[in-house]
Amino acid sequence: MDLAKAWFNTACQYFELAKKPFKDLVARQLLQPWKLTKLEEHEACFQQWNVLQLWIGIISTLVVLLMNLIWCLAEDNVYAKPSMGSVFVNAIVGLLLVAFFTHLAWFGVINKHGCCCFIVVCCVGKPNLLVVAVLCALFGILSLITVFQAIGSAQGALVLVVLIGGLFALVHSGALLYLAFEALMIWKLSTSAAVPDSKEAKQAEVVGAAQVATDAEVGQTKIEA
Repeated sequence: MDLAKAWFNTACQYFELAKKPFKDLVARQLLQPWKLTKLEEHEACFQQWNVLQLWIGIISTLVVLLMNLIWCLAEDNVYAKPSMGSVFVNAIVGLLLVAFFTHLAWFGVINKHGCCCFIVVCCVGKPNLLVVAVLCALFGILSLITVFQAIGSAQGALVLVVLIGGLFALVHSGALLYLAFEALMIWKLSTSAAVPDSKEAKQAEVVGAAQVATDAEVGQTKIEA
């Protein structure tokens, strides 16, 4: 519950970041994140892509809503066009999911440096960074498949409507894949940075043990003398 409350309490902080998506934006670093070398640089790039992905997801959902409304009005076949109710429900659910998962990914990667918080089940640890990378990549790939399927099934005058909606969905898929790459790099650099620390700790233990043995030998020598 404490972790879930901490997540809720960061909503205002994340909202302030979302209001300025282009603040401290460096296009070269954003589009070529594989050239970054430091953990701090990848975290900053992840945060930028996360905020951009939020806005891209919102715009993409609204564009798809508009295209579906045009489809409903232009389609003569009653059985082929979707209902108005399902169109609006899908748009509302899509907006809520984009906001929910984007904020959750930012909280887990940037705020907690490895956290997965689903209200009822919360866990903390570096492997959660890899989970975020896998989920973002999975959502991006599934979105790409959906786009290509929709374009392939479009016919007649509605092809333009499908193409416009598919274009925005394609951009959203690209943002998700970039986000997955950044989460993967943060996980990789975080785990690699932890390995030298453990080696140094082991070396310190060995040095300490050797020092104790030396002190014991000195004491034994004094007793024998």
